[in-house]
Amino acid sequence: MPDADVLVVGFGPAGAAAAIAAHDAGAHVVVAEKRPVGGGNAVVSGGFLFEPPPERAVAHLDSLFFGKTPREVAEAFAEGLLALKAWLGRLGSGWIPFAPPGELGSFPHLVPSWPNAIAGREATYYWVDHAPEMKRGPALWDLLETNVRERGIEVRFDTPLERLGAIDASATVLACGGFEANDYMKDAYLPLPPTGRVGHDGNTGDAITLATSAGAGLWHMSECFGWFGYDAPGHDATFAIDFHGPSHFLVDADGNRFCDETGYDVHERLRSLVNVKPLVPGHPRLPVFGVFDEATLDAGPLNGVVGTANDYTWSADNRSELDAGWITRLDEAPAALTQFNRAAESSLDDLFGRRASHMRPLDGNLYSIELHPAVATTSGGPRRNAKAQVLRRDGSPVDGLYAAGGAGSVWGPFTQHGGGLTDALVFGQVAGREASAYAGSQSR
Repeated sequence: MPDADVLVVGFGPAGAAAAIAAHDAGAHVVVAEKRPVGGGNAVVSGGFLFEPPPERAVAHLDSLFFGKTPREVAEAFAEGLLALKAWLGRLGSGWIPFAPPGELGSFPHLVPSWPNAIAGREATYYWVDHAPEMKRGPALWDLLETNVRERGIEVRFDTPLERLGAIDASATVLACGGFEANDYMKDAYLPLPPTGRVGHDGNTGDAITLATSAGAGLWHMSECFGWFGYDAPGHDATFAIDFHGPSHFLVDADGNRFCDETGYDVHERLRSLVNVKPLVPGHPRLPVFGVFDEATLDAGPLNGVVGTANDYTWSADNRSELDAGWITRLDEAPAALTQFNRAAESSLDDLFGRRASHMRPLDGNLYSIELHPAVATTSGGPRRNAKAQVLRRDGSPVDGLYAAGGAGSVWGPFTQHGGGLTDALVFGQVAGREASAYAGSQSR
């Protein structure tokens, strides 16, 4: 007899959703987690989920998939998205709109994501209504973990899986994240300079190693999303940085602006390092520096919209980080200040086309923070279909092997805000149900 009907590898949102779905479908489930705790990167996420308008959900997803993910996967994703609130409600969650249709919500620099895509501004975002501000990710994880434990599902911590079959099961769901903590894989696959990581240190590409050992094909290996962030002394993960005021700009190591700082979707900011205008003098060189004034310093914590896998809470007014020397007060204005202030005053950014509504001249005391690229989530991993089955290069499924979430994300070059968590929750459920059905067919 196998140790389990369904083995779930990884205990983050995708793993928890898979375990719950497989258990509720009648399977005996065991979860193996390499770390001493669960949660994955959900506990440092913003906790955002999204739901496109029903009549345009598939078209919206398909447009963002950009031909890199089959339409039938978009159809399965849309079906799961439209049922997600009800499923979470059955688990005990209550949700309120984060950004109702047509509105920008509390963070206009984050949502709407891809406002000119097919669903556009009518996409709706949600948060957990009982979660304090900035605690949505941990609240979502608490909900999922509580439901796993209430079902009596066995979770084995400190249990890395070095090969398929190490724990005997009829079906296996890979839900062990991407490779953002694997420097070799990032260097080999990502079209970026060396990057740090925003999340925890456990996402080292285990799904890729395990799946390819079974003959699986891969997809989306060059894709990721991330932030410019601060590498603080004594902290392993990079602090993702967001500027909450319009009086800020970025310069490279030569002191030159190199992009429209607010023109990229929140997930796509690192593309500015490679999507350069060759006719503008210079070329982005690291490190990058964020330059801002007192108004932006006071507008909100530079780290907080997306958390970081460090045991540290960024101060609400950024003063602790200023006192620690993480943020530096500038004694001399950078050369780019004149150009930026002129653009802000005239409402015309000739260099990069930054929107007038997102620019204000910098005034008074000036500050700077040194920034480096850091990956929050990689998309690459085992290729899968609409049933979350892991596929070989020829498109045939690997019997009894499934994947969800960051273990080969459905997202290719573009990511919808809230897309990582929704991928994990929707396809975690799909993988769990399908794995349970497969295990049941093997026992007959």
